[in-house]
Amino acid sequence: MTTQEQDPRDGAIDRRWAMGAACLWAIAAVLAAVYLLTPASSGGPPDPGPAAVATAAAAPSTTGAPTRTTAAAPSTSTTTTATAPSTTTTTTTSPPLLFAAGGDVIGDRRVGAFIDAHGGEAVLAPVKTYLEEAHLAFVNLESPISDKGARNTAKEYTFRSRTALAGGLAAAGVDVVSLANNHTLDYGSKALLDTLERLDDAGVAYAGAGADRRAAEAPALLITPAGIVKVLAFTEIIPGGFAATAEHPGVNATTPDRERVLASIAAAAETADFVVVSFHWGTEYTGQATREQRRLAHRAVDAGADLVLGHHPHVIQGLELYRSHLIAYSLGDFVFDHYSRITGEAFVLQVSLPKEGPPSFTAIPVYLDEDGVPAPVSGEEAHVILDRLSSLSADLGLTISREGDRAFYTPDP
Repeated sequence: MTTQEQDPRDGAIDRRWAMGAACLWAIAAVLAAVYLLTPASSGGPPDPGPAAVATAAAAPSTTGAPTRTTAAAPSTSTTTTATAPSTTTTTTTSPPLLFAAGGDVIGDRRVGAFIDAHGGEAVLAPVKTYLEEAHLAFVNLESPISDKGARNTAKEYTFRSRTALAGGLAAAGVDVVSLANNHTLDYGSKALLDTLERLDDAGVAYAGAGADRRAAEAPALLITPAGIVKVLAFTEIIPGGFAATAEHPGVNATTPDRERVLASIAAAAETADFVVVSFHWGTEYTGQATREQRRLAHRAVDAGADLVLGHHPHVIQGLELYRSHLIAYSLGDFVFDHYSRITGEAFVLQVSLPKEGPPSFTAIPVYLDEDGVPAPVSGEEAHVILDRLSSLSADLGLTISREGDRAFYTPDP
């Protein structure tokens, strides 16, 4: 074999080297493709791109206006970028509960005639703005709303409100009413059950009466941006046959079993962010709360009540802070025809309830006209009402500040 001749084995070796090199290049190409398709941040999602970020930014907030049945959940903002491996999450905290309350409401007698002439919405129109400002607004409904039933002839005073009042309450921003009082069964069980149906249809919650004892004892449950609120209502004033039983509709009576009342409050506090307790109690046309009112109110707070509201005296009684919890012993009348100056004096109580710490509140004076319709007052008329409220509250150890036509309390920081 000369030097110009090539061994056939050399060609085979060259071919094997070429094939090996080609395989290595193919493997390298696959690895490069895998690398390029893998996200830059280890284990993280790919960059969502400008369109996805704009869509998230434009999404409506979930902390909007409250509803009676759906919570406005606190919003959670999550932002992810391609260059930052970490994810930043910000969660808002719940605001204080804003609660507005008024006193006794009927839709009969001269108020009923007013509703006949002007409609159900007109009766609370002058004070509507003060109720709508709150997450929840409350009144004591001192009569059935019905055109059914038969009058209880054993009672001297009986009420049955015009059916248009149910829509009027809802239109004014009233979210929940107490039915635990001495007039709810003035026209019997048929009118009470009709009332419950009409309130349900209007979207107004209720507590303190029901188709049987279990229903009467049940709290109204309302969901707000501030959290879950339960409203319990009890009456100390119990005409014969008014108390609910296992088989009979009626009201939620406090007596004689105080421990049952306190156990109901404690149970509500276990599953709610705020518990509001309403009592129908006291002595009519008397501005001073009785010793028993104060004792029961204090025990209610000890059991878990965040706010205690009272009615029945038809006049204003004082406000008290007990263990940093507000007690309003009587809010007076709110929609009620009357026959004296003092029974026409009333106020809207606006309370801000934080989850921790004492509340703040504002009292807005109103006066009921000859038809029993409330309207805000100013100047000397306002001062007369606020002077009375301030004096009665001072007797209970609470000093209320005054500015213009408003009284208020703000806790020290």
